Amino acid sequence: MARNGTGTYNLPAGNPVVTGSTISSTWANNTLNDMATALTGSIAKDGQTTPTGNLPMGGYAHTGVADATVRTMYGTAGQIQDSAFTYLTSPSGTDTMTATAALGMSAYVTGQRFFFLAPSTNTGASTLNINAIGAKAITKNGTTALAAGDIASGAVIQVVYDGTQFQLVSPSAVTTVASFSAGTTGLTPSTATTGAVTLAGTLAVANGGTGSTSLTANNVILGNGTSAVQAVAPGTSGNVLKSNGTTWVSGSAITSGTAVITTSGTSADFTSIPSTVKRITVMFSQVSTNGSSPVIAQLGSGSIQTTGYFGFSQNGVTSGTSITSGINVNANPDAGSSRSGNFVFTLLSGNTWVVSGVMSDNGANGTVFAGNVTLSGALDRLRITTVNGTDAFDAGSINILYE
Repeated sequence: MARNGTGTYNLPAGNPVVTGSTISSTWANNTLNDMATALTGSIAKDGQTTPTGNLPMGGYAHTGVADATVRTMYGTAGQIQDSAFTYLTSPSGTDTMTATAALGMSAYVTGQRFFFLAPSTNTGASTLNINAIGAKAITKNGTTALAAGDIASGAVIQVVYDGTQFQLVSPSAVTTVASFSAGTTGLTPSTATTGAVTLAGTLAVANGGTGSTSLTANNVILGNGTSAVQAVAPGTSGNVLKSNGTTWVSGSAITSGTAVITTSGTSADFTSIPSTVKRITVMFSQVSTNGSSPVIAQLGSGSIQTTGYFGFSQNGVTSGTSITSGINVNANPDAGSSRSGNFVFTLLSGNTWVVSGVMSDNGANGTVFAGNVTLSGALDRLRITTVNGTDAFDAGSINILYE
């Protein structure tokens, strides 16, 4: 009856025999034939028999096995860990590469994955022939042919056969370009397509160039449209970078006007005051006129404004006065009175200016005054004159500071 289907062998009927039993040919033949059948159904350790079903290991492992040498053997854990089945040996060639796969592989199958050390750097489209099965294109990003340098000498290259070609899946150590153009930047590239690409020329200002090869230490760079950039030197100690209405210049935080010698004329004018000015200081030095009309200060935007002034002036000689045609800065309205002092106009908001100041007369009397005026636009001029507009200056000088 051989094995019972669960692996257990039971002796045939008539066994076991009892003491004193006569051994018959029937009993002996039946027993020995049954044992022979059971042995035939067992696996011979010398490999003479072939299993006819799955062999469950019951949680046990095959130990002491040899490395696989043909594709019909199972590999050892060592071979798997060492990538013996996917690592190609003896790679050679540049664009037409050959290599050897283990176990005598004789056909390409979709999904096969291999890797190898690149024998050289490719110079263009490339192929791979494994075990002389046949050359297949190596592509990237699907079916795109390789460009020069996609495979770098000594790099680990990994490919997968997709049924038609080997697709490159490992990154390239070196990437080169087939062509390069600097466009209209002003730079001209060398014609090299591998290695270093040299740019010569001067980068155009419109593309971020400076238009010069050096910059003096501590200078400030200024843009100048599409022309060469400008540079502003630090200038005098204490200077600041400020606008002159067109560009940036290094200058004093407070700008001095040009002094007017008041020995003649009916007015002293200061024009072209920048619209960004927020404060103006007016300075008198021994200024006098040939008449008794009060001296006033007027502001303007495009032209001098002669109305809308509010203010009050008080001195130690006469009672206080208020004039609407200008700010009364008079210390003494008498002819020949010598006036010295200063007053300050400050921009309040919009185009409204406020003023306050102190003036002396011949060093004997003093005047204090204050007021305000709203202009029609941004201030750009200042005038010192008299109320009647006909009295003439005959001594002294006037100047302004603005910031």
